[in-house]
Amino acid sequence: MEQFSSNTRFILSCNYSSKIIDPIQSRCAVFRFNRLEEERVKEYITRIAKNEGFKISEEAIDAVLRVSDGDLRRVTNVLQTVSMQTEKVEEEDIYGAAASLRPEEIREILDKALEGEFIDSRELLADIMIDRGLDGQDVINAIHREVMDLDISDRGKLQVIENLGEFEFRISEGGTSDIQIEALLAKIADMDE
Repeated sequence: MEQFSSNTRFILSCNYSSKIIDPIQSRCAVFRFNRLEEERVKEYITRIAKNEGFKISEEAIDAVLRVSDGDLRRVTNVLQTVSMQTEKVEEEDIYGAAASLRPEEIREILDKALEGEFIDSRELLADIMIDRGLDGQDVINAIHREVMDLDISDRGKLQVIENLGEFEFRISEGGTSDIQIEALLAKIADMDE
């Protein structure tokens, strides 16, 4: 980087600057950007659909907003993947391409776990994970997005979030995703709610 700094510039774009090693960070100017407002992201999605010649339903736009969480790179990647498969993009196409669970699916899984029906919850999640090729991190992210909408006490939400952190850490440390997700569901099923 130092040798060619007079005629070369590098732009590193990332969601977490802490994941770039210190020797590289020390040679960079860091610019932080906030998430875009939903209206701006919707305008971007509409512009891409128009320019690329595909149609996208309102439900699909909402799904893109949910899975991208304000990240335009993710929006672009998901739309590119889906538009290669179909000219009329629907909600199910987005969740399939993004390898993400629908909100109603994750709520059904969590409701079963909260009712103490661990086996049913586990089987439902396993079927979806196998069908869509999801990994543990996808499931953790989907649960995290839905926790605040659960019909449980704030204390129960706190316990679920605490468990999410624990099992996400275990997965990041090399724990088997399937076992960790099943253990998470078991803990949720065993909560005092």
